[in-house]
Amino acid sequence: MSKKLSILSLDFLNRSVAEAMNDYEPRHSQLEMLSACSETVEKGGILMAEAGTGTGKTFAYLIPAILSGKRAIVSTRTINLQEQLVSKDLMFLSTLKEFDYAIAKGRSNYLCLRRLNAYRHTNQAESREIKSLAKWASITDTGDIEDYPNRSLLWNEIYSDSDACKGRKCTFFHKCFYFRARQRWAKSQIVVANHSLLGINAMHSDDSKILPQAEILIIDEGHSLDNALSEQIGITLSKRGLEMILNKLLRLDEKGTYKGLLALSPHLYTEIESLRSEMSLFWIAVKKQLKNRETIQGDFVLKDITYALSPSIRSLVEKIRKSVLGLFQEDEEIEISAIIVKLKAFAEGLVTFADGMDGFVRWADIEENRIACRMSPVYPKDFIKNSIIPQYSSIILTSATLSAAGNFEFIEKILGFEKSEELIVSSPFDLKKQIAVKVERGISLQSQAGTEKLAKVILEDAALKDGGVLVLFTSKDAMNKTWAFTREGLLEIGLNPMIQGEIPNRLMLKAMRETGNSVLFGLDSFWEGVDIKGDSLKSLIITKLPFEVPTEPIVMARTEEIEKNGGNAFYEYSLPKAVLKFKQGFGRLIRSKTDTGRVTICDERIETKAYGRWFLKSVF
Repeated sequence: MSKKLSILSLDFLNRSVAEAMNDYEPRHSQLEMLSACSETVEKGGILMAEAGTGTGKTFAYLIPAILSGKRAIVSTRTINLQEQLVSKDLMFLSTLKEFDYAIAKGRSNYLCLRRLNAYRHTNQAESREIKSLAKWASITDTGDIEDYPNRSLLWNEIYSDSDACKGRKCTFFHKCFYFRARQRWAKSQIVVANHSLLGINAMHSDDSKILPQAEILIIDEGHSLDNALSEQIGITLSKRGLEMILNKLLRLDEKGTYKGLLALSPHLYTEIESLRSEMSLFWIAVKKQLKNRETIQGDFVLKDITYALSPSIRSLVEKIRKSVLGLFQEDEEIEISAIIVKLKAFAEGLVTFADGMDGFVRWADIEENRIACRMSPVYPKDFIKNSIIPQYSSIILTSATLSAAGNFEFIEKILGFEKSEELIVSSPFDLKKQIAVKVERGISLQSQAGTEKLAKVILEDAALKDGGVLVLFTSKDAMNKTWAFTREGLLEIGLNPMIQGEIPNRLMLKAMRETGNSVLFGLDSFWEGVDIKGDSLKSLIITKLPFEVPTEPIVMARTEEIEKNGGNAFYEYSLPKAVLKFKQGFGRLIRSKTDTGRVTICDERIETKAYGRWFLKSVF
């Protein structure tokens, strides 16, 4: 069996990379993974590789892919890792060997110049923003909303939308940010996408794929692939989403005057308002008949109403099509046609939701300011096996957390990766010596007393002022309540407190890397993909063991299936899932052999419950 690519990759790492990196550390685990990835890239097949903290898995899969000369799609879950791969790892490797690379994002991230120029503002605030966006559009290379320095309130009106696109017939086609990005992807050997875009791409037919054809697929943060795909290949029918569509057609301003694309079509007012009323009654019925995030079993109780709504939407679509198309200016016609496509999709979605589908779970999200009907697959494995795996000759699925109890059975069941090679490489770090672990008891985030005790733990830890602190939460409500008790105290002792949601994640991480006094409160996306070395991250506080909420619809569907087949859902699903998440969070702290720090676990179950040993055993 040829070892050519493996030899080339090892030589490139030991010579070119080692000479160019000041802090390069030879790691046996990295060399082992690099050899396995080289074999998969060269010979084809599927490799599932768990790489412990500090392995350097990014270089282990990127180097063989680059040296092979084959095109590779690298898919990640978080924007944090996407940005890091492009701005740090690929940028560095491209100084050692010439190759093209690009970051790929979903279409809605890009500004549409046609829609921007066609937009007609209705007040001074909109006028100011349009001017600001136009100025930015004249200087930006990407048109990516992430690069826009302000918060845009009009983005939903001007982002690149496939339903409202003229393609090559558009006046702005040669300047189009989205199609220029697609051209960069097509010219690049390494394209860094995300799991959601990977799923969307797989749903397209071969002649309409978004991502360029590639021989290699590398799925980093592979443990989170199932959640990302379940969101994409399901159905979401939201009240807000439909209201936005209808408001584009017709809405009342503060003076009671009709505005919108059909404001000059009074013969359609009654039709639109009638549908709006029907939908309002439907959402009221959803609130009355269903409970928030409760699984819908058997026949949908609102099936008859749902069946009646679909033809109502189709009737409006036909009346719009027959009575107004051909009477408007081109830009308005494009927007109306796009809305027709979205209304038809909503009508089809209503029927599909009402009927349900085998292997899918249905529920309603019912919150104060949000209501939606949702349907997702219990497992995305069939979609992966049928729509993703056949597209690539070589697939590498990797993460710091793929195995539970030393095997891959759990992740195989969820993702459907069968007949694959398996590799587990341990961390090159001496974590027992580098990390001090402490367990805090008596903290229940269900009570104010418990929240106050957690706040005290955070303040006392941060007061040591020996480096940055990352506080990981599993609940936004718990995070916000704890923040309220700690923010002022952290400021008073001269620290820099930050909470997820106030500013973009990448800016918070940048601030943390550049200082030694940041205290960052984070949710799901900060449990993974965060790479901060040295004293910039000295302390990790895990506020709760990351078990999924057992009443969540997908969780319930999976546990019910296991129980129905005679298994133990807690030990076969809930516990392994939580352990994988815990391993991810724990891995944020130590990123080099010289790093030291402490982990505070504010959940006594890790000591008091028999299953608690699974968590610490998984990281040491």
